[in-house]
Amino acid sequence: MEKALSLIDFIKDEFVPEPKEIPERIQKEITLDLEEIFCPFCGHPLEYYYISKARPLITIKYDISLKVIHKRCVNEECVAAASNRRFYNPSLDLYMLPKKMYAMDVILLIGYLIQQENKTEEEVVKYLLEEHGITISQPSVNNYKRIALALGEALIMGNEEKIKGGLDELPFRVYSIDGLSSNRSRTLFIIRDLISGTVLGSALLDKHDSDTIHDFMEAVFKKFGTPDYMVGDGERGLIGAARKYYSDIPYQYCHRHFLDNLGKDLMKDLYKALKKN
Repeated sequence: MEKALSLIDFIKDEFVPEPKEIPERIQKEITLDLEEIFCPFCGHPLEYYYISKARPLITIKYDISLKVIHKRCVNEECVAAASNRRFYNPSLDLYMLPKKMYAMDVILLIGYLIQQENKTEEEVVKYLLEEHGITISQPSVNNYKRIALALGEALIMGNEEKIKGGLDELPFRVYSIDGLSSNRSRTLFIIRDLISGTVLGSALLDKHDSDTIHDFMEAVFKKFGTPDYMVGDGERGLIGAARKYYSDIPYQYCHRHFLDNLGKDLMKDLYKALKKN
């Protein structure tokens, strides 16, 4: 008979999947040309100016070595020629940001994983590597997360009336308020409507006290309406804000967070081992 002080060695294979095979990336060398042949200011034919040095562009599927052809107008009477204006394919600005190597599809995926899937930055690093073969550091995820949040805020602002109209048609509002840890003790807070799944607001807060969190909550509530019910995690400042400022609104501790925290306490060693694997 075999004696044991722990069952982890006997049950862990039932819970831990085999390591995933990292997908192979597709390498591409692309020269991005400009379709337009005439100056948009004067109509004079554009002439070749120069081709840029190759720069990396990482999309969800491809690792691209990208060169960009620049053209110019040589009509001395044209404002474009006088200002030495360069012309290049406008799709460049749609897919990549200046001095950034990860394409917009990767940036938006990072934002989705953090805002909708509630993944931590470390989990995003692991996900991008295992699912898409993309190598990225945790500080870079933090940087691109901020960009995705800014884009998300701009989208919300541009569709504010449409979003509010959709919420007004619902029988009631249930807002989820999550606090996700970030760098330098800053916390990312996200408010979403659980019925429609719409993100209503996000903010990186330096302080986690009830008053600071309330200011963020109140700004979102003024835009989209006060919720009938709220669901949140165990963040002390969040619970404090709910009790202090919104005591008339039922607040439910998120079951997923509750079970997650309960599991950590009851099966701390097993949880650490499983997470490590």
